Amino acid sequence: MEPIPRPLSQKLALTLLVGAGCFLTGLVFWFSQKDKAFFLLSSVIFLCSCIRAASLFRKIRGKSYLVLEGICTGYCPKLFVKYREIYLLDAEGVPHTLFIGKDHKIRTGCSYRFYFLSPPDFLKEDSPWLEKAMLADSLLGMELLENVPVSGTASPSNMDL
Repeated sequence: MEPIPRPLSQKLALTLLVGAGCFLTGLVFWFSQKDKAFFLLSSVIFLCSCIRAASLFRKIRGKSYLVLEGICTGYCPKLFVKYREIYLLDAEGVPHTLFIGKDHKIRTGCSYRFYFLSPPDFLKEDSPWLEKAMLADSLLGMELLENVPVSGTASPSNMDL
């Protein structure tokens, strides 16, 4: 049995912890305030997070995710959108354009590994634009593989995005 990659196990654990936290909060309110509706809603959130975690675990165990490794060569900031366009160069020299949320900190020149949910089979043949849009919302996690050596002065090429 192969171990689960760290970013994926973190996502799995976080999904379960959020549901458990909601359930415990609802349980405390039920005992202290006799708030039955809040307890029922927190129980539903806990049940949904368990279902989501089980689904995610099944996808991880079935290896139904894409792994993309490469060096970040740059980015294109976009205004008024929640994604940032990241340019990645993989080991074979093939350039990739990824749409990653602005909450992820990525540095130019560093090597990263990205984990995405696999797009459905009907997207793989039709349009690369649809596949990119699907990958934008299906980022499971990312990990830093190799860091850039820190120099005395900060240049635009190795600053945080």
